[in-house]
This record gives sequence, structure tokens and C-alpha cells, in this order.
Amino acid sequence: MDIRERLKALISEKCILKGDFLLASGARSSVYFDCKRATLHPEGISLIGELLWEQIAALPGGISAVGGPTIGADPIVGHLAALSFIKGRPVAAFLVRKDAKSHGTRRSIENPPPAGSRVAIFEDVVTSGGSTLDAIRAAQESGLKIAAVFCLVDREQGGEKALSAYDYRPLFKKSEFGL
Repeated sequence: MDIRERLKALISEKCILKGDFLLASGARSSVYFDCKRATLHPEGISLIGELLWEQIAALPGGISAVGGPTIGADPIVGHLAALSFIKGRPVAAFLVRKDAKSHGTRRSIENPPPAGSRVAIFEDVVTSGGSTLDAIRAAQESGLKIAAVFCLVDREQGGEKALSAYDYRPLFKKSEFGL
């Protein structure tokens, strides 16, 4: 079984919940992708990292950092930074807060790359794309150039259209899980 197929099986086994859920977009759903069960799983984080690294390493012009909305992006961008170092092509990690800190540095971006840097954005699950667009806006307001936008699972509820101005690359779509 290849990496992608193994990750798909792991997501199917651990991350798909059935019930009545309120999504971050405000929509209700009978299916919820709890992808932290994959991004925080020893095998899951490794598989996600390998798949994303293949795509990041192949981006024309390269990138200097990968980041995304905190909590969904946290484990993956940290893992990618470590993996990139091991592979000899270091890429920094950064995190985008929903709101700027009210104390300390008062930053909305933790470990911000220098203005002008080409970066990739990662989100675990995309529904309407709202949270991802918020992170993109914060990155752009900090002078970062968005080279690509990745997500683990696209729920196919408007996110692809909302993110169409970017090189948007979901690893999986909801329909691939027969839902």
C-alpha cells in the first residue's frame, strides 16, 4: 500500500465521525472530519508530512516557510520544518492566530518569515475556506507571498471555489471517502 492509500485508510478509520455537528463555517453536518486524530497520530503525521513534502519540494520557485491557522496547522507545519531539515532543504514553520495576542509581542503570526518570503499555507480541513482565507490575509498583510495552499481534507462545500485564486491542493476530498 502506498503512502497516500495508507493515509486514506487511517483517515477513514480514525477521523470520520457520524452525528450532528456544527462546523466552523456555521453549517451543520452529519459527518465530521476530526483530522487531529491523524495529524497528532504518530503514523498519520509521518504520512501527511511525506505527502506534503513531495508537493512542497516540487513547487516552482520553492518556498521558505509553511504555516497556517493554529490549531489545525500546528502539528503538521512543525513536522514539515523538521522533515525539511532532515532532507537538507530547510523550510521554516509559522502559525497564524485567529486574533493577535493581547499580551507579549501582540503578534497574529508566530515565527513570522521575513516580508517578501514565498510561503505555503496548510489547513487540516477546509469547508467554506473562511479560516484558510483569514490565514492567507494575515500572511499577505505581513508581506508574505502565497505560493500554494494545502489541506488534508476538502469537505467540498465551497472551499475550492473560495480558494481558487491560489494554487489550492487538497490531499483528499470528502467524496473520496464515499461520503
